[in-house]
Amino acid sequence: MAGVQKVRLNNLNINIKNALIVGIIIAKNSPRTVGSKKKNGESRGVTSFTIRDSEIDTINVDVWGSEYFVLTFYERFLVGDVVEITSPKICVKTGDNDTYRPQVTSPFYLSLNEGMSDVSIHGGDAFSMYLPLLHIPTKQSSAYYGLAEVLKLPDESQNVYVDLLVVVKSVKPAKTIKTKTGLDMSVRGVEIMDNTTPASLNLDIFDNDTIQRAEEWRPLESVLFIADARVSWRARAVSVQACARSVITHQPHTADAEALRLHLRNQATSRGGEAAAWAAWSGERAGAATVSHVRERLATTAAPFCAALHALLTHLDLDDIDTMENNTEENIRVRFADHTGELTARLPIHVLEETLGYSNDQLKSMSADNRAAARWAILLEQCTVKLAATPPRLLVLSLRRATQADPIPLY
Repeated sequence: MAGVQKVRLNNLNINIKNALIVGIIIAKNSPRTVGSKKKNGESRGVTSFTIRDSEIDTINVDVWGSEYFVLTFYERFLVGDVVEITSPKICVKTGDNDTYRPQVTSPFYLSLNEGMSDVSIHGGDAFSMYLPLLHIPTKQSSAYYGLAEVLKLPDESQNVYVDLLVVVKSVKPAKTIKTKTGLDMSVRGVEIMDNTTPASLNLDIFDNDTIQRAEEWRPLESVLFIADARVSWRARAVSVQACARSVITHQPHTADAEALRLHLRNQATSRGGEAAAWAAWSGERAGAATVSHVRERLATTAAPFCAALHALLTHLDLDDIDTMENNTEENIRVRFADHTGELTARLPIHVLEETLGYSNDQLKSMSADNRAAARWAILLEQCTVKLAATPPRLLVLSLRRATQADPIPLY
């Protein structure tokens, strides 16, 4: 194109008027409406995305236009696309530009206006050279938080952001929730873990593009480097969220990422599985406890712990599995009781399968009578239970009917 000058991100300056910039999209933010409606009744909209053209250089890009134009733009270009940006306005960053955008290396940002700038898919021969850049974290991959450190963070009203290197434990189905303003919003939960604690955390994703990308994430195989995940607290439970500042790098090309993936995959397939991981982390076997002991500790500490109960299983509804997909990482609600009280926990499907001796598919296909017989084989029976606590959440690590050979617990 005549008069257009191809420029690398590290050579940008505000005096360049007709720049042509090529880069790969590494993050996107959902479009939003800004300001009041114009005289013709049409609202203005804005969306933003982040690109890089080298292992080091990154920049944010704002896209302005009609509400329809911005929404169409957001849906057209995806993370992983290599794009050409023609005639952007090159602006100097201010403090306000960094609050709701990913941290980038460039001192500038690009502003695109409908009808004045252009973005298209790059079709040049150099396309393939940009693809590896998608797997390079945008921050130092050695300066991340462990999940154990996140769980110990004090509850704060101010926003807290952390960098994480984690492995996907499970990907939950997307669902629709209502915001405080009554609008529908999509959200997807991803259970994440690392090697600093056997406890897992929930990662909430709200951006539609990232929700779709998560379909490709595989348990115990997908590693994520998350730059600037926002920490949130709800009923004393800690979780993290992908927000407008976050950049999620899938399968980062770092030695730490591969080492973490191999460690957790080997741990999952080793004898004892998750229960053994909790025991190794705590440095001892799960200590014998009563229901009241567990409830008191849940109420007074935010630190993860594990415990062993000798209690009656008072609630188990096998009909809960009918609404689940064939995912052994899903769980159902159960209740236990002893002479000190009652508590609720979550029973993973794979533990239920081990306890009853039937697969999830077999339980789903059973007649009502056979399913009832399987349920009553353990319901209202004395059980030996190992629990993992990430306050206020309780997860059953193992469950079996107690026998006469089991020692009577001493509290």
